[in-house]
Amino acid sequence: MTGSALAPESTGRFADLLAGKAAPWTVFRMTPGAFLRACEDEGLTGLVHQRLSTQEDGGWPAEIREAMATAARKQTAAELLRQRQLIAVLDALAAEGIYPVVLKGTALAHSLYESPAARPRADTDLLVRRDQVDQVRRVLGRSGCDAPTQCDGELLFCQFPLEQTDEFGMVHALDVHWKISTQSVFAGVLPFDEVAALATPLPALGRHARMAGPVHALILACIHPVMHHRNAESLIWTYDIHLLASRLSDREFAAFAELAVARQVSAICAYQLARARRWLGTRVPDAAMARLATGGDHEPSAAYLKPGRRWGDEILASLRGLPRWSDRLRLLREVTLPGPAYMLKAYGVASSSLGPALLPLLYGHRLVLGCWKVLTRRK
Repeated sequence: MTGSALAPESTGRFADLLAGKAAPWTVFRMTPGAFLRACEDEGLTGLVHQRLSTQEDGGWPAEIREAMATAARKQTAAELLRQRQLIAVLDALAAEGIYPVVLKGTALAHSLYESPAARPRADTDLLVRRDQVDQVRRVLGRSGCDAPTQCDGELLFCQFPLEQTDEFGMVHALDVHWKISTQSVFAGVLPFDEVAALATPLPALGRHARMAGPVHALILACIHPVMHHRNAESLIWTYDIHLLASRLSDREFAAFAELAVARQVSAICAYQLARARRWLGTRVPDAAMARLATGGDHEPSAAYLKPGRRWGDEILASLRGLPRWSDRLRLLREVTLPGPAYMLKAYGVASSSLGPALLPLLYGHRLVLGCWKVLTRRK
């Protein structure tokens, strides 16, 4: 999911439906086909199906109800396979003394949602200790996980992807992090040791599974769309925030606000909570909002709320967020000159004996193409 394409008036109608308000079919002013496509694009199919199954008729077309029920059954079947695979992954890691923290969509699906299948996601995010990264690669490699092609670099990517295809042909994607973000402004907001110390059990994914505690989970849900998706607005992400915030006590909200100010992400958190209040009526104590307001636009992360940000803005922000010039130069090198193994694999010549000899040409092509994309504003 990369953000909402809904018009504001449609967002409000969908939000009313998610919030449990009476929402007859006529208020949507869409064709059945357009409505179903919007649900699919926004990741709302499962949630909307649940809401319609508990509402009065409301004039909803049978075509929509039947299509929703069919999609929900497929999502449920896929979720059962995903759950089985994740339990096996976490068990395999635990056998080697590795206990990741499950983050974001998967953790929320299995702790806050009535049905995990109603919270779609492309992958499962795991946070691990930096000194266990190589061990994680080996353990999951033995379990049949492969690494798709991706640039390397300690500063450019504080994570790596893995994929596993099961006997039914379903691809299970993992994103293993040792920092929560590739953006240096956010990378240290929630360190592993801190998150792990306050993690809570996630029994739906086995006896070794744990997720970020409520305060950390809400911080992450608030900053995720901003740090990784250029502040794209998605109703499913706002619904995540709504569910998390709705379970916080006033004391936890106070701790949340203090942490957001201390980690200089209070402006972003205030923005996201205000959006949840507006669309879903989320309960947020006034004292917490007042504390968040003391952070303000002077925070480096607040720049990520500005509209129209592009790839170059992200790079410049990451460079400014690194305290040492040596790290800044290293990041630039990792962006422009990734490792030879990546280059050979990306250009499809990893298995060729001529591959190493072609590296100068491949690097030249990458630099020229990258500069062209930047100049033409396609990157």
